[in-house]
Amino acid sequence: MSKWFRFLQRDQQLDVYFFAVPRLSLNIMGYWPGKSGDTLPWRSLIHFVILSIGVATELHAGLRFLHQQQITLALETLCPAGTSAVTLLKMFLMLHYRQDLSTMWYRLRSLIFDPNWQRLEQQDIRLSYSVMAARINFWPLSAGFFTCTTYNLKPILIAMVLCLQKRCEEFVWFTPFNMTMPNVLLSSPFFPLTYIFIAYTGYVTIFMFGGCDGFYFEFCAHLSALFEVLQAEIESIFTPYKDLLELSPVQLYTLEQKMRSVIIRHNAIIDLARFFRERYTVITLAHFVSAAMVIGFSMVNLLTLGNNGLGAMLYVAYTIAALSQLLVYCYGGTLVAESSTELCQAMFSCPWQLLKPKQRRLVHLLILRSQRPISMAVPFFSPSLATFAAILHTSGSIIALVKSFQ
Repeated sequence: MSKWFRFLQRDQQLDVYFFAVPRLSLNIMGYWPGKSGDTLPWRSLIHFVILSIGVATELHAGLRFLHQQQITLALETLCPAGTSAVTLLKMFLMLHYRQDLSTMWYRLRSLIFDPNWQRLEQQDIRLSYSVMAARINFWPLSAGFFTCTTYNLKPILIAMVLCLQKRCEEFVWFTPFNMTMPNVLLSSPFFPLTYIFIAYTGYVTIFMFGGCDGFYFEFCAHLSALFEVLQAEIESIFTPYKDLLELSPVQLYTLEQKMRSVIIRHNAIIDLARFFRERYTVITLAHFVSAAMVIGFSMVNLLTLGNNGLGAMLYVAYTIAALSQLLVYCYGGTLVAESSTELCQAMFSCPWQLLKPKQRRLVHLLILRSQRPISMAVPFFSPSLATFAAILHTSGSIIALVKSFQ
C-alpha cells in the first residue's frame, strides 16, 4: 500500500510524482491511456456498463420522486445522479480520445524529461510542480472517497444507532443511493449483493473523477512548469553576456541558435496546450455545468435538512468534494495562463539590446507570441481562479436567498 502512495512523501524522484494520482485512479478503472496501440482492458468496459446501469436507475428514481412531488428525495437522488452521468460522459470521451491522450502524455513526458534541461534550477522547477500537482490531485480524490464512503455507510450507521437504542423494529433497510431496482433484488437473499453493487457504482464515479480531472490538472501544471523552465533557459542564455557592451560575431551566432531552440520549444508547448484543450473541451464544459448543479442541489438540501446531523455532514462533504474538483480545473487554467505570459517579462528583462537587428527579430517574435496568455477556455467561460471566485460568490447569494424564505 505504501508503494502506491509514495508521491505523498518528500524525497522521491520526479518519475514517482509525474501523473501519480491520475495514473493510480485510471489504472484501477482501466482507463489509463498507456502506450498507443495497447489493447483496451476488459475492466474498463465492465466499469462502463456498471456505471451505465447506475446512472439509468438513479435518474429514473429521481424523476419518479420529482413526479411524486417529493422534492427533498428528488434532489437527494439527482445530485449524485448528475455527477455519475457526467462521469459516464468522461469515461466515453477518455475511450474515444485514448490514442490522442496517449500521444499527448508521451509528448509532455519527453519535454519534461528533456536531457538538455539538467540545470539545478530547471530540475527544481519540474520537481516542485510535480509534487504540487500530486498533492493537490490527492485532495479531491480523498474528499470524493470520503463522501462516497459516507453515503455507503449511512444505512449501516443508522441501523447501528437504532440497534443500540433497542429500536430495531423501526428500521427499514435502504440502499446507499436511490436507484430503481426490481423488488426481487431488494429482498433476501439478493439485497446484500444489490447493496454492494450500488455502493461500488459510487466508487467508480470517484476514481474516474480523480483520474480524469487529475489528468487535466497534471497536464496544466506541467505545461506551466515548462513555461517556467523556458524562462530559466532564457535567463541562463543571456547571463554570460549581461556585463558586456558588445558581442562578437561568434557570440551573436551562438545566441541566435539558442534563441531559435527556445522558440521551437515554445511553439511545441503552445501546440501541445491547444491540442490538449481541444480534446478536453467537452469534458471541461460538462464538468462545470454538473458542478454548478451539484453545488446548488447540495446547498438546497443542506438548508432543508436543518439539524439533521448525519445528513448535514453528508452534504457538507459533497459540497466540499464538488468545490475541490472545480478548483482543480480553475487553478490549472490559471497556472497555464499566468506562466505563459511571464515568459515575455523574462525575455524583456534580459540584455536583448546587445543583439543585432537580425537576432532582435527572434526576441520580438517570442515577446509577441507570449504576450497573449495560453487559455484553457471552453465555450461560454474560461477556467480560472476568478471564475471560481465568481462561483463562490454566486453560491453565497443563493444561500442568502434561500435562507430569507425560511
